Amino acid sequence: MAILIVVKGDKVAGADTHNVSGTGIPSATPPPPAVPITATADFDYKGSMTDDLSDFVSIDGNVVALTSSKSSLDPGEGSIGGHAAIAAKNITAVSPIVNPGSEVITKILDPIGTGTPSSSAGSTFVKVDANAVLLDGDSIDTCDGKSATENSSVTAQNQDFVSCSA
Repeated sequence: MAILIVVKGDKVAGADTHNVSGTGIPSATPPPPAVPITATADFDYKGSMTDDLSDFVSIDGNVVALTSSKSSLDPGEGSIGGHAAIAAKNITAVSPIVNPGSEVITKILDPIGTGTPSSSAGSTFVKVDANAVLLDGDSIDTCDGKSATENSSVTAQNQDFVSCSA
């Protein structure tokens, strides 16, 4: 089965979990003031393949993405967009325990932005300088404070005529 080859700028999307900090209201009657907390929370990853691409092979003027390439968050998706503290979802593992829903996340504690192809990514057939080319649908390990893998994937969209075997 032929699968499209990924090139510069192709979309990477998924979700990742980060260690975060903020405040929350402890369970008590009457409730005491907010206390500092640490937790984990989910964030949407919206990026594209941008770095360490092939310097040798291009398709229709777009350099090819390899298993050694990296993704980065799209403009506006960093600490003021999709990875802004206010965008935190599914807040869990809160310490100390506070009333659910009282958490106010103020900071992501992990590095954000970069994604790398998962160990399962890349063509087993086509390589450039010993690195496999990335294929449509390959998994990307995006910035995740819990070291999760295959939490995002890449979609070939900047070329539609060169494909290869997985």
